[in-house]
Amino acid sequence: MDQSDLAVIKQHLIDPEICIRCNTCETMCPRGAITHDSRNYVVDAAKCNLCMDCIPPCPTGSIDNWRQMPRVRAYAVDEQLRWDSLPAELSADELAAAGGGEAATIAEAAVPAPQPDPSGQTAFNSGPGTPRCRPGRRRMPMPTSTVRRRLRNR
Repeated sequence: MDQSDLAVIKQHLIDPEICIRCNTCETMCPRGAITHDSRNYVVDAAKCNLCMDCIPPCPTGSIDNWRQMPRVRAYAVDEQLRWDSLPAELSADELAAAGGGEAATIAEAAVPAPQPDPSGQTAFNSGPGTPRCRPGRRRMPMPTSTVRRRLRNR
């Protein structure tokens, strides 16, 4: 999804305190929006289309951080590369003063729902009402002693 028409965007950020610099996010990004130097991995807000392809493979979850920002004040790549920790979120007053106003509500709605897997497989979801194991995987059989005990206790 392109956010170019929004005054306020949800900027995707990587937490430098948690990131282990495994390069998974950069290799998974189809837009080339993620780059790095010797210290940090960062997301270029101008290139990121919020496809979320980088989030599931991240082993630490460091890439799952967002900040509502006026488009004109979005954090530049050079600025992000110098961070030792994520900046604080803007308050509602700061966001409105910077030109956010009603556009903040639009930016909230701009984050798309996860896209279906192009291979046709169902995405793994451990929420309620979903199968207990991933599609295509078999469960481990119960030990014989467990089966006998369950049958005995009926």
